[in-house]
Amino acid sequence: MAVLIAFYSLTGTTRTVVAELARHLQADIEEIRCKRYGVSFTGWWRAAADSWRGRLPGIAPATHTARNYDLVVLAGPIWAWHPCPPLRAYVRRERADLPETALLLTHGGSAGQQSLDALQAWVGKPPKARVTITAAEMKSGTYAETVAHFAQTIRPRPPLAPVPPAHVPEVLP
Repeated sequence: MAVLIAFYSLTGTTRTVVAELARHLQADIEEIRCKRYGVSFTGWWRAAADSWRGRLPGIAPATHTARNYDLVVLAGPIWAWHPCPPLRAYVRRERADLPETALLLTHGGSAGQQSLDALQAWVGKPPKARVTITAAEMKSGTYAETVAHFAQTIRPRPPLAPVPPAHVPEVLP
């Protein structure tokens, strides 16, 4: 199963989670690039205002084609109680070409389920799996367990191959 993880990360939190998930899934990574936001007071203000208002920014062209994958994991942070605008812009642009999806959002501790519901509505079909990872999980390091479980949900390990019976030499009379 070919997996692509398309994600946006401003501060690096979602990037850290995606790196761990990609390791479990052996997935390709598509970083959604957007120059509108930055790590500054103005950047934070613009990000929150755009998220709240539903304004979608321009994003750079994708380097991977979503339709070439069996599954696309959509990942990003929650800003002002909504999935971040660059992730929403990616979904709007790629929606027609998205195969089966899984959803992953990072957040400081609020609006997780409502944001997953909103992202699912924008995608237009139920995902294979969905998860949120909080800042508390990131700080404690327990996010790695959540990511491992999420990866298992997305792509269960194949059953172990049957072990051939041990060779028993034939006894001659």
